[in-house]
Amino acid sequence: MANHHTQRAIPIQDELPKVIRALQRPAGDDPRFQSLELIRQNCVEFRHLVHSTLKQIHMRSLEEILQIEALLTPNNRKELPKGLVWFLDRSTQLWRRINDALVWLVIGQQSNVIRTVCHRKDRVRLSQANPGPMLKFLENVNADPETIVIWSDATTCVDVGDIVCRSYSGPLNGFIEVKEGVINEKIHDLMYTKGAPGEVVSRILDFAEDYGPKAMKQLDRVVRQRQRHEQIADILDHDRGFHPHRQAEVIISESCVPDESYDSKLQAIIDSPPEARSLSCIDRCLWVYVDCNPAVPIDEKFKHFQEALSLACPSSVQWLRQSLGDAEPFVAVPVEENLYCPEAIPLFLRQLRPETIRDLLIGRLTHSVFLFFDWYVFGQLVGDLGAELAWSTAKTGRRNNARPEPQRLATFGGRIARIQLPNGHFIDGLSKIYRILFDGITPSSIAAQYIEHLRQHRSAGQSKP
Repeated sequence: MANHHTQRAIPIQDELPKVIRALQRPAGDDPRFQSLELIRQNCVEFRHLVHSTLKQIHMRSLEEILQIEALLTPNNRKELPKGLVWFLDRSTQLWRRINDALVWLVIGQQSNVIRTVCHRKDRVRLSQANPGPMLKFLENVNADPETIVIWSDATTCVDVGDIVCRSYSGPLNGFIEVKEGVINEKIHDLMYTKGAPGEVVSRILDFAEDYGPKAMKQLDRVVRQRQRHEQIADILDHDRGFHPHRQAEVIISESCVPDESYDSKLQAIIDSPPEARSLSCIDRCLWVYVDCNPAVPIDEKFKHFQEALSLACPSSVQWLRQSLGDAEPFVAVPVEENLYCPEAIPLFLRQLRPETIRDLLIGRLTHSVFLFFDWYVFGQLVGDLGAELAWSTAKTGRRNNARPEPQRLATFGGRIARIQLPNGHFIDGLSKIYRILFDGITPSSIAAQYIEHLRQHRSAGQSKP
């Protein structure tokens, strides 16, 4: 990574490939770490170099986000040119997703952990999240080469704890709350008060008398926050427990079916000789449409995509209209929408070239490469694996969508998708479908994982593996 002063003048689109390379290979080309055997022989030095690289990226991101927020105030947002506002918002989101990539690396790229701690909460402005003390805290803790700490508020994917920490030299590990100030210190003391119930109540009453109603409300918030945090920690530690955001018991099960990436095929499609438009298919049911003409509006590209698909696979378009009707219009997903799917592995860590990733996110390929998931052919693929893809009624879908959002099953065209075995065991919702569009995982891998789950666990009823 370049030094602090030279980086400041580099536009993000020019800096991004270098940042992506550092994320993908944080130890760089150091000859001591060019094989797994060499890394094992030099594991401490490797860890220190990786931590150093990731810490530099994190501090760089915080600097950029805070600088953009200082410029993009509510009043300035109204006065600045729309194109500049878009660029600044995009840059902020890029830096936040870069921090997501840091979290993925720190936790060993465990997607189930991200799905557990990501609750899709609105992000606060870092400038309103007490940045001074937090930056000082990061500086102090990250001075230890055996430890790395990421500020959760600077991510899009972590809604549990104030920091994400991985340490090989101390007890700080996981998703941790960091509280400062006199009131928070008193609350901390209260929460660890020992003694008979009467003594505890007496100390709480003394606290209320000394600090007033606002402090009591803060105590209530901290207690509820701690309870939720402990419930999430229990799931992460034991792969099961009550999820406070979903308000449901969850069980995390790992699949023996490996994730198969289609990124090499996607890269080859993008690298194909340029034509006005091109349509390709990956793994039978994931359609890729490329139109790099910047003069064509995105809604026109969607229209051209649908027309091309109607010619290439008319049965799929016909099924879409007959089965889901107008409730599910033709929706093509730009590859760069990964930027706004916090559960998904950031595009920076996908098996695509850094320049391609940059061009998709903020360059010549933005609004140019689109995906369409073919449910009709996916149903055939599921059938080939000995199961059936079925759909709920529209009424069931409406009833599901009336529930609080965290408790809803995924719906498509207002209906709930189900994979079921001949013996009656089934899974509703298919919440992992997003991994096909945003994680670069083949549809056949996802289908096989669902069916394996049903055959091994025999779970009847709703499930969110």
